[in-house]
Formats: sequence, C-alpha cells, structure tokens
Amino acid sequence: MNLVLILCLILLVSSVAAAGDFIISYWCGPPATTDPDKSYAEVAEANFNYCLPPCSGVTVEQNKAILDACRKYGLKYIIGDGRIFAKEPGDPDFAASLDAVIADYSGHPATGGYFITDEPNSSAFPKLAAINQHLFKKDPQHLPFINLFPNYANEDQLGNKTYEEHVQQFCSVVKPQILSYDHYIMMATDPEKPEHLGSYFTNMEIVRTEGLKNGIPSCYILLVVPHWGYRNPTAADLRWQVNTALAYGYKAILYFTYWTPGDPFNNAVIDGKGERTEHYNQVKRINGELKVLGPTLMKLISTGVYHTGEIPAGCQALEPRLPLKVEGEPLILGMFRHEDGSTWAMIVNRHLRQKTTAKLTFAGKIQEMSPKTGVMRNLKPENGSVSLDLSAGEARLLKLG
Repeated sequence: MNLVLILCLILLVSSVAAAGDFIISYWCGPPATTDPDKSYAEVAEANFNYCLPPCSGVTVEQNKAILDACRKYGLKYIIGDGRIFAKEPGDPDFAASLDAVIADYSGHPATGGYFITDEPNSSAFPKLAAINQHLFKKDPQHLPFINLFPNYANEDQLGNKTYEEHVQQFCSVVKPQILSYDHYIMMATDPEKPEHLGSYFTNMEIVRTEGLKNGIPSCYILLVVPHWGYRNPTAADLRWQVNTALAYGYKAILYFTYWTPGDPFNNAVIDGKGERTEHYNQVKRINGELKVLGPTLMKLISTGVYHTGEIPAGCQALEPRLPLKVEGEPLILGMFRHEDGSTWAMIVNRHLRQKTTAKLTFAGKIQEMSPKTGVMRNLKPENGSVSLDLSAGEARLLKLG
C-alpha cells in the first residue's frame, strides 16, 4: 500500500472517529404515551446508546420528556419533529421553522440529532440538502439522520435508473453526515438463494464504497420484526446481520424494530403490549459486545472485503497479495487500517445456519480482541497456522503484527 493511500485512510479514520460513538439504535421507539422513565431504563438495559423516535407523532413536550429520560440513563435521542420536514426551501419561513426546532432541543445534553425522513425518492434530494445543511450549519454537534431505500427498490421508488446512481447522487447533493439504509431480503423464507446473497452484499458494498469515497460513516438497519414474507429472526440471524456489516466497516447499527408497531408487524424486541420478547436478550447480548468493540471499530477504516467459497454476486474473492492467508468456507474477511497504522482483520462465518472453521496463516503475531472484555489475547499457532471455530454468523476481530 503506497504512502499517499495510507495517509488518505488515516484522514478518513480521523473524520469517522470524530463523528463520535459507534451508534447502536433502533426504529420505532417506545410510544410517547408510555412512562418514559421505565421505557428508557429498559432501552439502556438492552445496551443501546442512541434512540430514534416513536413510530407515531410526538409533541415538543413529549420529546422533551424523552430527552430527560435519555439523559438519566446515558442515552442520546435523535429527535422526530414534524416541523423539520414541513417547509419547502423556497418558503419564507423555511429557516425560521428549522431554527425553532434547534432552539427547542439543541441545548439539551441528551440531544443526539434530528430525524429528517425515511427512504426518499431522489426528487426530494434538493429539499433534503437544504434541511441537512441548515441543521448542520446551525447545530453541527447533532446528527441529521436520513435513511435510504435498499437496492431492491424499483426505479419509480428511487427516482434513479440504478441504485448505485441513487446513492452517489444522495452523497453529492445532500452531503449527509451518515449513510444509512435498510435491507431485509436475507430474512425471507428462502434466504440462501444466490440472488438474495448477491443483492445483500452488493448493497453493502455500494454503501461501503460511497461512504469511503466521501468520508461518511455507513449505517445498516437490520431486521428483527417478522412481517409480510420475512421470518422471525433467530439469534444467529441477528448476529449474522450485525457481523456482516461490521466486516464491511460500518459504524452504526439499527434494528427494525424495537417496539412492535402493530399489524402486519409482530414480535419485535418489545411486543405491542410492552412486554419483552425473546429478541430482547438476544439484542442485549449483541449490543453489549458492540459497546465493547465499538471504540476500536471507530478507529478502523475498511481497506477491503473478501469472500471464500462460492462468491456471491458483487463480492471479491481472496487475493494472493493479502498479508493474511485464509482457508475455510464460507467466510468473509474484512481488512482494516487502524488510525495508528496497524493492520486489523475481521473473520465472519457467512453461513446462516452451520458452523465452520477458519484457518489463518500470518507471518507474525495474531491477537484477538475479546467482545466481552475488550482484552487482547495472543493466538498460538500450530504448524504456522491458527484455527478458529465459528458458529453461524460469528465474527472475530483480530490485530495482525
């Protein structure tokens, strides 16, 4: 790797790290009609660090009650307020409307950002650019949040002929501070179809590439709640979705959804009656590990992602030039450069249901970071190689050298 590229990567790492914490959040927060103290104590217990708004509308007073509860439990709140999207850029009170939102919330210590919109058509990009840039100029400490369609959205939904064009235009016109999208097709009834794998990883690679090109951290929204043709995810399904995103260098994870919003959705992290489902403890364990790994993940910039076994569409096979030799399948190898210049890797079992073994060969020391404690331990090679047994969707974060 040449010196210029290394310097560029270090600058990108610094810009991403400056964005703050590794975001762990969700879609559809507790309804504003619930007791915020109880609801957000439960959110914090599940190891989230950011909260998005309830699915239904929220008043200024309700938002402030949520902010107070979030402050009590060490959470940040990305605020939903109808005034954010209400005015057009040409309206005489466009700026005043946004300034009123900023005045209401920006001084609260639990404010994490502002929710703008979900899955916009490209025709809305100029308006989003105006909103995004106004919020960021007047309140640069807080994140304007927009979420994009997945790549299986059609041309009418996107307003662009291709998904790649859609993401590129979004970055160039809107200039977001985070690049977020959702993609649920791997939780379909038959997820092992080659076209599903190809769709999933092609989407992940497009967002990764555009995020790196523009110095924008990437965010993936994964499926928790079964609905329509999507199944009720297992613990392995959740782990697989999270860890594939980490291997691609993503800096934020959101779950769809936290609270069950009602028909056709059922059995999210919290059900429609406010009771914990089996997903609560599953998500709590995953989020606990993300909190441990997060500070290190924020200092890593993705330098390449490679697959073993049958290579899904849009993915890259292992290259001989890589410093780490990997045997076993199906695996994902994410390679990273740390801000201190060191080389890191993440190994993920790409299989949704079966365990596998990864055999790693490296001419030097290999250390593994514990997702429970963050402590590094040396891996002891046998005959020059290290073997790691990986359950379905399991990942290991490694430092090389």
